[in-house]
Amino acid sequence: NQQVRNLSIHEYMSANLLSEAGIKVPKGHVASTPEEAFQAAKDLGASDLVIKAQVLAGGRGKGHFDSGLKGGVKVIYSPEEARDLASKMLNHKLFTKQTGAHGKECNKVFIVERKYVRREYYFAILMDRATQGPVLVASAQGGVDIETVAAEDPEAIIKLPVDINKGLSLESALQLASQLGFVGNAREEAADTFLKL
Repeated sequence: NQQVRNLSIHEYMSANLLSEAGIKVPKGHVASTPEEAFQAAKDLGASDLVIKAQVLAGGRGKGHFDSGLKGGVKVIYSPEEARDLASKMLNHKLFTKQTGAHGKECNKVFIVERKYVRREYYFAILMDRATQGPVLVASAQGGVDIETVAAEDPEAIIKLPVDINKGLSLESALQLASQLGFVGNAREEAADTFLKL
């Protein structure tokens, strides 16, 4: 029985939703043409940006396009570079582990500020069949294949069922933040983000 996804949105759409909910995200603009990509990079006014192919598939950074371009996530330093890379991404197929041999066409790119990550975490809200409600799944070992973490070090995965009628409490959000290793103001900010999600 094939699982059906009723909600699939691109990264730029989710960034907008997160921003509207008061969650900090890097500034960015979406583009459908190389000229729009040039303008987006120019409007952001930074010389340290990232261009990201907007394709509904994981592993975009390690993928390749039928244009010959390697990687669907690239660091860029100028509007001209944004235009050049966009021309090699837009209207071309991206092939990743998740797209299979047929690939997926890229119709939009997302130009965003480049942020320097000190540490990555994993956080997801999933529907749990056992409890018939949402469960928070988190790990301090983010930035890697979470399935591998779950298989090799299951204790690194924290699961917190949430009562659908009560929602996530501040106390539970703070406890989860502590379990992930957040301290001080970072603990409060992490808990606030969990609650907003």
